Amino acid sequence: MGYIWVSAESCSQQELFQLTELFKTDRDMQIILSCVPPAAGELRSAAETRVAELLVRLSIKPNLKGYHYLKTSARICMKDKEELNGITKRLYPSVARKYGTTADSVEHAIRHAILKAWDKGNVEVQKAVFGYCREDGKRPTNAEFIMHLLEYVEKMNMPLCS
Repeated sequence: MGYIWVSAESCSQQELFQLTELFKTDRDMQIILSCVPPAAGELRSAAETRVAELLVRLSIKPNLKGYHYLKTSARICMKDKEELNGITKRLYPSVARKYGTTADSVEHAIRHAILKAWDKGNVEVQKAVFGYCREDGKRPTNAEFIMHLLEYVEKMNMPLCS
């Protein structure tokens, strides 16, 4: 079961339409509607919010370190897609510095999150985002996962820069 947190203060008509479409395809989806604007320190860009929502739809649980590392990786790659070309030399070390850990730990946590989600996630969502699913006997690498995540956000008419 997925869930989406929505702030009524910042929801556009386009976003309401996208939510309506999402509910048509995912009957188990729950919505949490907030009428209280978030505190100034809690504001995130719309693209970051959409990436976080997509990670949850892909069954990556927010309690996993890999979830947070994937969100940070996506944020970094939104600014510079070249980071994906040097994932082990550039991206993982950047994420590791932010969290005070090692690049190897970041890589492992992301891989672990993807493995768990891939084995238990919704195959329809996997197919929509990646073009294939676990039933096809394929699993994306960390770099492919991040790349497809960003491409899907762009493809769904969700601009990456807010």
